[in-house]
Amino acid sequence: MRPVTMSYLPGDGLLREVSGALLVIVAFALVIALAQLWQRRAALPVEWSRKLIHVGGGVVAGFFPWLFATHWTVLALGVGMGGVLWLARRGGWLPALHAVNRDSKGEFYYPLGVYLLFMVARGQPVFYLIALGALVLADTAAAVLGQRYGQTVFTDGGEVRSIEGSVAFFFVTFLAVHLPLLLLTSLPPASTVLVALQLGLLVTSFEAISRGGNDNLLVPLATYYLLLELTGRPAGDIAYQLTVQLAILVFTVVVARGTKFFTLAGAIAAHLMLYAAFSLGNPGWTVAPLFALAVCIALDGWFGRASGRPTGGQQVRAVYYVSIVSALLLFADNTFATLLPVTSLLQRGRPFFAAFVGALGAQTAIMTFQVLRRRPENGRRDRLRLLPLASVSGFALIALPGLLVGAGPALGAGRPGWVSFVTAFALCLLSPPLYMALRLLVRPPADANRDLRLQALAVLIAVAIVVPFHLAWLASR
Repeated sequence: MRPVTMSYLPGDGLLREVSGALLVIVAFALVIALAQLWQRRAALPVEWSRKLIHVGGGVVAGFFPWLFATHWTVLALGVGMGGVLWLARRGGWLPALHAVNRDSKGEFYYPLGVYLLFMVARGQPVFYLIALGALVLADTAAAVLGQRYGQTVFTDGGEVRSIEGSVAFFFVTFLAVHLPLLLLTSLPPASTVLVALQLGLLVTSFEAISRGGNDNLLVPLATYYLLLELTGRPAGDIAYQLTVQLAILVFTVVVARGTKFFTLAGAIAAHLMLYAAFSLGNPGWTVAPLFALAVCIALDGWFGRASGRPTGGQQVRAVYYVSIVSALLLFADNTFATLLPVTSLLQRGRPFFAAFVGALGAQTAIMTFQVLRRRPENGRRDRLRLLPLASVSGFALIALPGLLVGAGPALGAGRPGWVSFVTAFALCLLSPPLYMALRLLVRPPADANRDLRLQALAVLIAVAIVVPFHLAWLASR
């Protein structure tokens, strides 16, 4: 679809941009003034006045594709708005927006999210409006209805959400996607329903695990890119993907309830990782993550029984750091195969698959080393002996079955050559000593999340060392 060139304003070029910007500034100032007045006169909760600004600002932003021809105007408005809001927070002004009893930077993510959405989606106004509607309407419904009626809550760090709020978010997202697709596009009704169902489930999952207001950035961009992906698929394929995602979500929630290894938010995050491996890779890419999950649960229980310390309750941040490097390799495999020329080596097979399973094995090797070195019978002198044991364990328990089982013909990941095993083993071998070296270079982490960051960094460095050799070997074939 070609970029929108029509405008509601007279004139061309700079005059139109300036006129549109002034109109937006006045409209947004009126929205803030109305919310401030409403909150002061009616003594309403701050969350309500925040959401009035949220919705009003979204309505104003909905006209951007018809007001502005260049993203620079939207960027200038976003920077100016962010500066004003920062000054207002520092000065204690605008209590209708800032006087909230939680640490949220949503008012700063909001203009950034709108700007990025305008950059990528202004040429497809229907998708732009749908993505913006998911942010404005669904997020507002989840916050207001969840706060008023939410009884079944789940937490992630300092964030508190409710099942009722997430259900409201899902249904409003479904309607915000289904109705515009049905009325404004040529997609068949069955496809609009299925797209809305899957997109609603995915975006609701993202919203449920977001922190500090970053859903204002994640939701519109995720909605737009998922629309691009899903609307090009046949209805049967969407139904298949939706069924698999639901099965994965049920599986991770059951695991969380049965083992207490995850919180509910952690289970949702794990389901997104597993579904990404299935959807962006293929069924074979889910084998290594499933083996890694089983080994992590076993290690957690083993360490808890040996040390007598409480374990389990892994939240979103733990899932993020454990899987981030593998997720980047998954996205790299999916993205490069799409963007680079057909003659490129990255178009042949799945060149990052071995690195993907190797990174999961490497992360598990580090965690195995951590558990072994903390056992009472293993002193400081045993650390060097434990490093190769942990590396072999990570390779044997995760990378090896990931390559052998996941690359079987039934799962479709492609038959691995000997270099795939070498690459995966090299990642498992390098990562634990790199982790130890990082611990010596920086102050030992005082909390689990900082330690997980070091673990992820060690795996990332190992990937940066090994993967170029892996790709060079593939190119020489």
